[in-house]
Amino acid sequence: MIVFSRWWAEARGERTSIMAAEATQSPFELLGALDQRCRSRAVGLPRLEDAREEWTGVLFRLHGVEMLAPMDEVGEIVSVTSVAPVPGVKSWVLGIANMRGNLLPVMDLQAFLFDEKPIADPASRRLLVVSYEGVVAGLVIDAVLGMRHFWRDEIAEELPSLDERIRPFITYSFSRLGEHYPVFSPFRLAESEGFMDVAV
Repeated sequence: MIVFSRWWAEARGERTSIMAAEATQSPFELLGALDQRCRSRAVGLPRLEDAREEWTGVLFRLHGVEMLAPMDEVGEIVSVTSVAPVPGVKSWVLGIANMRGNLLPVMDLQAFLFDEKPIADPASRRLLVVSYEGVVAGLVIDAVLGMRHFWRDEIAEELPSLDERIRPFITYSFSRLGEHYPVFSPFRLAESEGFMDVAV
């Protein structure tokens, strides 16, 4: 009982001295002291550099090459529908498609890049719909193989061996289990002068 009384007296004395010190502080100083007290008792959060950032893309095939397109550069993935031809344009411009009441220019990506007609099964072909700074287009590719998820730290230091006609549109690549996945940028394609030059 004597020990408890002594502890209580010391605790009250310490609290009294804290309250007396706080009474002489300005509101700003009190908030600063409270902030320091909270920080000293807070459980540490993971450091920003320790948090892994995820990347998501669409894996597609074109000209026998499997590539990724960033999800934030692909508006939609749709089946190739009927396309109305447009006169006076280059051969890789297939025409205009009606997509839910909106006119969508349809471009054959393989014909544009390689000047070749695709040999893929028409049933497997898809449109990657891209909208970038006023440029809206449907890019015909051979097939969509699904979504892929990577960590940002899986970006490869070197690009895999690629056809020089594709390379200008490859921004980086991912490496996993010995496999390399080049990342094709539809936005970079939309910025290129050749892609904008559709007239014959």
